This record gives sequence, C-alpha cells and structure tokens, in this order.
Amino acid sequence: MSKIVTVNLPDIGEGVVEGEVVEWLKKLQDPLKQDEPVVIVMTDKATVELPAPCPGKLVKQYFAPGQIAIKDKPLYDIETSEEIKIQEHIKKPDMPPASAESIIPIATRPPSTPSTHVKSSPHTRKIAKELGINIENLHGSGPEGRVTPEDLKQSLQRNKVASTLVTRLPGDKEEPLIGIKSLMAKKMAEANDQIPHFSYFESCDATRLVQLRERYKQEGAKQKIAVTYLPFIIKALSLTLREFPYANSSVDQTAHSIIIHEQHNIGIAMNTKQGLIVPVLKNVQQMGIEQIIHTYEELKNKAAQSNLKPIDMKEGTITISNFGVLGGHGMWATPIINFPEVAILGLARIHKEPVARNNTVVLRDILNLSWSFDHRVIDGDQAASISNHFSGLLQNPAALI
Repeated sequence: MSKIVTVNLPDIGEGVVEGEVVEWLKKLQDPLKQDEPVVIVMTDKATVELPAPCPGKLVKQYFAPGQIAIKDKPLYDIETSEEIKIQEHIKKPDMPPASAESIIPIATRPPSTPSTHVKSSPHTRKIAKELGINIENLHGSGPEGRVTPEDLKQSLQRNKVASTLVTRLPGDKEEPLIGIKSLMAKKMAEANDQIPHFSYFESCDATRLVQLRERYKQEGAKQKIAVTYLPFIIKALSLTLREFPYANSSVDQTAHSIIIHEQHNIGIAMNTKQGLIVPVLKNVQQMGIEQIIHTYEELKNKAAQSNLKPIDMKEGTITISNFGVLGGHGMWATPIINFPEVAILGLARIHKEPVARNNTVVLRDILNLSWSFDHRVIDGDQAASISNHFSGLLQNPAALI
C-alpha cells in the first residue's frame, strides 16, 4: 500500500527561516531514489541541493521556482511504498496531518557562518510580509540601521515605479529572475544605489609580465596547473593595498566611519553555470606568488565544480573583474563595486600595441585597467596614485616573486 510523505524545508542553518526555490531537479511523477537531489534552494547563506529522504515518486511541488519556502513547512510530497519511521524529536508543521501522511525533514549540513539579519520590529516585519517585501534587502533609516515602516513604503513606491516603466510587447517572453541571478541583481542595484562611483582608466605595458608568466606557466604544466595572469594580478593588487590601505576598506554608514581591513581578501568575479559569482581569496597579504597560484587554482576548480561553500564567497575586501578572459576586443569597462567594498578592478585582454620607445615604435603587450572607486573614500588624486603604483608593479614585476 502506497503512502504520501510530505517533505518540509529543513533547518539549513542557524537563523535561516526561509529559502528561495531556484530549480526543481525532478518533475512531477518522476521516480526518486533515496538521497537523490530533488530541488535546489537558496538562502542568504547558501545554495543547496536537497535530497529525497526515501525512494518513491514526486507527486506534489508546493512552490514554483522563484517562490519562497518556509522552514518546517511543506516543500514537496513523495508517494512511496516504503515504511517510514518518523523521528519523535522532529517538530511537525502547524497543519492537521492526514492519517496516511508522514512529515519528514531533510538532513543538510548547516553553513559555518552565523546569520546576519537586518534590524526591525515584529510589527514592521509583519507589514513587510503582507506587502511581499524581502526586508533583508533593505537598508534601514532608523537607529542602528533599523528598518521602519517608512522604509517599506519607499521600497514599495520604487518597485511600483520600476514596474510601470517596463514595456511589454506582443510576442515577448518573460523569465523569472531567480537564484544567483536574482541575488546578483539585488547586490548590483544596492551597490549602485549606495555608492557614488567614479572610474579611472590606465594602459599598462605588460610585456615583462607576459614573460614572467610564461616562465611560471612551464613550471605549472609539470604540476598540471594552467598558470594564468590572475595570480600575478592578485599579488600586485595586494602589494598596492599595503601602500594604499584605504582602497581596502568599507564604509559603515550607521557608525559614520571607515573600516580599514588588515586582511587582503580579494574577490574574483567568475562566470559559472549558476551565473556570476565572486569567490574570495583570503589573506593574500600573507602569501607568496607560488601559494597564490595554488590557492587560486583550488578556488577556481571549486567554482567550476559548484563545490564552493558559503564562506568562500564572503568577507571580500576588494574585487577583480577579469572581462578580458571572455575574449573579444573590449578595451574598457565601468565595473560596479561589490558593496560594501570601495574599489573594483576591471581587466581587459592583454593585446599587442605599437608604442613609442626611445624615438622608435615597438610592439608591446598592453593591459588596459578599468577601476571603479567609492568617491566617499577615494578621490581622484588617490585613484591615480593607486593605479600608477599597481601599473608600475606589472611593468616591473620583480617585486611579485
């Protein structure tokens, strides 16, 4: 005799009470094996694949992609003939269970980092829920950054204005903005709203850098490591941050202060099948070039295999966006700062270019640098000095090794 097992959204981590359904890996009526991934759920701390607790058939999905599932509330139903033993210590959801149903949680590994929620009163959170506003995406205007009902009103007005500006034409296709893409969209909008950006551009003679990388590339091949330019860029950026520590800071608007970070935690923007992510190389200031090469290789492989942990993408202090790796002939960019950092470096593709040297035109390897800075912290003079120092390290890279 078959029975229906209702699977709840489990406790994914301390303080996490909800998660966005990103993708159903199984369709209705699909057979399920025990521990086979069924659905991908993203919280503010992690993106996880949730496995089936028992074999059977998927017969109900309580949420469509993009909708928010609640901890300890039904996520999906399995029709199974297996005898399921309910653990007595598991709290069942607040709903009357049918006699033929069992409620089973899913065991997952909680993230290693604590939750960080914005401050607000229960009344404000109740209003936000009724209005369909994710309060965690707001910056409060109240004391200590507390979100107020007025903040909710302004957010609702902004969303209404944005919605009315969208033109819909016959034949248009509409796709939900969910998962990593949704998270990045929110972060970019937040950064653009909070940070007064300005850009600085510079061309750098990378001929000696190309020669240095070729040397390490041959050594790396013996260890099956494809040595790229990024480890040398990372090292040069860390050495630059030693000279210009304000480029490695964050603005705390609530405390009206600038937090200057001792650690050089350099984020590397990467395109993956899940979308754009920014894994972070931690404590670069303590690393030599060989260690950076190996650590960056490990981080890159983890990203390619979707094995990054939440902590791998947190605590960044400055970011590199290597748009040159995408190919093409793009020369410059105006990258958006990864909030709450104060600087980001965009890299074009290294290319050959004729340059005047000692009244003679020679062909050199040129790297175009595109910086964006937070003008509250970095002014034009500092931007020029930062870029010039960084460029000098690449043009004469002996200090990198």
